Amino acid sequence: MKAPIIGTVVLQYPSRYHDYPIDLIRNRFPTLKAEETHEIDLPILCHASKNPGAGSTLSIRYCAGETFLELFALENYIKGFINHMEVRDIEYLVQVVALETAHALKVPVEVTATVNLAGLNQRQIVRVETSPEALSAR
Repeated sequence: MKAPIIGTVVLQYPSRYHDYPIDLIRNRFPTLKAEETHEIDLPILCHASKNPGAGSTLSIRYCAGETFLELFALENYIKGFINHMEVRDIEYLVQVVALETAHALKVPVEVTATVNLAGLNQRQIVRVETSPEALSAR
C-alpha cells in the first residue's frame, strides 16, 4: 500500500484491486450535514478499445460522516484501474468504486459513470447505490 500523499490523512483503506488506497481526511464538523460529490474525469482505462472515451466522468456522492475522501489519493485510486486485468468493464468499475468507497467512509454512497464510448455513437450511464455493509456481505 502506498504512503499517504498529504499529512492530514487520518485513515487509509487498502483497495482489494490494486496498490492505491482510499485515503480519508477528518470531517472537522461531523454534526453538520455535509453532502459531497467528487466529479472525476475518467482516463482511458483500456488502451485497446480507447474506452472510456473523452469527456467520460465518474461521480461519487455521499453525506459525510466522520471523514471525507482525500482528493489526491482518489485520483491515484481511479488511475489504478488503467489496464486492470480483472476490472475491465465500466459496470464492474462503478460497482467496485461504490463498494470500496462506502466501506471506507462508513456511509451510503452513490457512484455514477457517464461514459462516452469510443468508436460508437453511444453514451452509457451506470449508477450504483450501496451501503458500507455491502462489501462485507460479498
